[in-house]
Amino acid sequence: MKSNILKVLAGFAFASILAACGDSDSSSTSADNTDVRDSVVIRDSLNWIDSIRVIDSVRIKDSLRIKYKDSLLIHYIDSLRYVDSTRYIDSILFKDSTRILDSINLIDSLYITFMDSTRLVDSVITHTPEEYLGKCNANNAGQLKIAEINGEDRYFYCDMGTYLWRNATKQEKDSDINDRYVRDSRVTEFIPIDSVFRLLQSDEKMIVVLRHAERDDDITVMSALTETGRLQSQALGRRLLGSPDMYYAGSQYYRTHMTYNNIAIGHGDLDTLGDTLAVLNNGWYIKNYDIYYMSLIRENDDGRGVITKWAAQGGYTGAFYDLAPRSSELIEEFLIPALRKSLKQVGMFISHDVMLIPLVSYVSEGRITIPYYQKPVEGDNWLNYLAGIAVILKPDGTKKFFAVKSLESGTMRLPDE
Repeated sequence: MKSNILKVLAGFAFASILAACGDSDSSSTSADNTDVRDSVVIRDSLNWIDSIRVIDSVRIKDSLRIKYKDSLLIHYIDSLRYVDSTRYIDSILFKDSTRILDSINLIDSLYITFMDSTRLVDSVITHTPEEYLGKCNANNAGQLKIAEINGEDRYFYCDMGTYLWRNATKQEKDSDINDRYVRDSRVTEFIPIDSVFRLLQSDEKMIVVLRHAERDDDITVMSALTETGRLQSQALGRRLLGSPDMYYAGSQYYRTHMTYNNIAIGHGDLDTLGDTLAVLNNGWYIKNYDIYYMSLIRENDDGRGVITKWAAQGGYTGAFYDLAPRSSELIEEFLIPALRKSLKQVGMFISHDVMLIPLVSYVSEGRITIPYYQKPVEGDNWLNYLAGIAVILKPDGTKKFFAVKSLESGTMRLPDE
């Protein structure tokens, strides 16, 4: 009886084995229609730190080839070859898919070589601006400071409106750098322009900004040079014989173009033409014309007293730009780029008295001022013709500033009208 029972049980067991083998063969022949996730529990055989759902993200059915001929024991690790069939490291780009900088605690995250994929130095800001720069308040509003962060000089501006530190603009940064070069230049007086030309080295460049030569009584856009003014310009060109080729530019006023035309003639240039730059007009420093004209009406002034007083003493809030940043912007954003574009060594820019008076005050740190606003005035009280500034641009990026004159004096007597 017992042996019969054993035989029956053995028969059932053998039938089950055959049925299992049949299911296995059918699954291998139709692998495309089988979802292996339901039949193979990979979650228990791979511990992937619970951060990646391998079951949901990888279809393993095409790589599964299980055969039951030799044994019922299946070694999933050997037969599935997870390492070879799925390249987790190559298929998931952690640095592209995850904002490591802000959202991941680097200590507890996955084992990734962060130094190769992420600049940890810049990833976390652990200090406030005040720790580097001190407080921004009414006492230092408008000041620019430099802080070295991660080995790099960074410029910050104490905003006058908010009393908060912010990143300095390019103009503010350029102004701070040029202010230092102005201080180092120690300009105290006008010097002959040809003496500056003699200082120029072959690997240096130079910009020169001069007032036009003597004009007639007309002050409109079409006013021309007098015969004296034409001869003054040609004489300047002859004084500069032997100097490098020059690039010429003037304002939108005819007298500025006549000035550089005649300088070029005296210099022996075959090409006496130049460019027109609107920034060389009279209004570069005026910020708000309504406030400016109200100042003229209030002080019963024709503009000459206000501009000379502002250049020497400041004030007139709202009417004018800040002197140093505006002067630096003219040099950095317009004059130097124009010279570089020309491929010449020297740029000769011809402008007007109300442009040059603030520029001279800027490069001399107020040591040279035009005293027209003082009443009464003794001696010369206005900028002379063909006077202005020069800036030597050195190969290392540094600058040397000068106040220059082309005639006997940098100033002239202007009748008090």
